Amino acid sequence: MHVGMDETRYHAIADATLMHCHDQLEEAYDAGLLDELNLAGGILTIITASGRTYLVTKHSPSLQVWYASPVTGGHHFRFDDAGQQWQLPGGTTLYDMLVAELAAESVKVIL
Repeated sequence: MHVGMDETRYHAIADATLMHCHDQLEEAYDAGLLDELNLAGGILTIITASGRTYLVTKHSPSLQVWYASPVTGGHHFRFDDAGQQWQLPGGTTLYDMLVAELAAESVKVIL
C-alpha cells in the first residue's frame, strides 16, 4: 500500500485524474481527431482516428492507475505525493506518456 494513500484518497485522486484527461481530450474528440472518448466505471477509453485504443483505468486493489497502450503496452502508475503526479518507477508521468503517444497520432493535448 502506498504510504499516505488510503482507499478514499486514492479514489478521489484517481477519479479526478480520469476526469481531467477526459475533459482535456474533449476538444480533440469534438474536432474529429478521436473516434471515441468515453469515461465510465473508472475506465477512460480513447480511440484515435487511426483506430488505436488507449485505456486509462483505476486499479483499486493496488491503488494504481493503469495505462494500456497499443504502442508501449501496459504501465502501472503510482501516485507520487511529492510531485502530485501518477508516475512510473523511473519518473515518467502518466500525463507525459499519454501526451507523447497521442501527439504521435496527431492529437495535441495539454494535460
